[in-house]
Amino acid sequence: MIDLNTLDIEPEALKLISKRLALELTILPIALKNDIMIIAVPQLFRRRLLTDVRIILGKKTRVKAVSASRDSIVAAIHRFYGKSEN
Repeated sequence: MIDLNTLDIEPEALKLISKRLALELTILPIALKNDIMIIAVPQLFRRRLLTDVRIILGKKTRVKAVSASRDSIVAAIHRFYGKSEN
């Protein structure tokens, strides 16, 4: 599990997934390295989630998941996206 309170989030990664979608899926985009999007997901997530995110981003982008608590993901979404709805 990672600590989202001490992690630097790349602003470019946040731009690829809207706040609304991040909250709906309970994911937090952390970084985009070459063609790999790193996202925080809850400990218990369905494998289909990674496929869904890959489809949203485009099939050329691979998705790597790191684990974080659901509550910390939601709090980090509000912190990093701000008050905007998008």
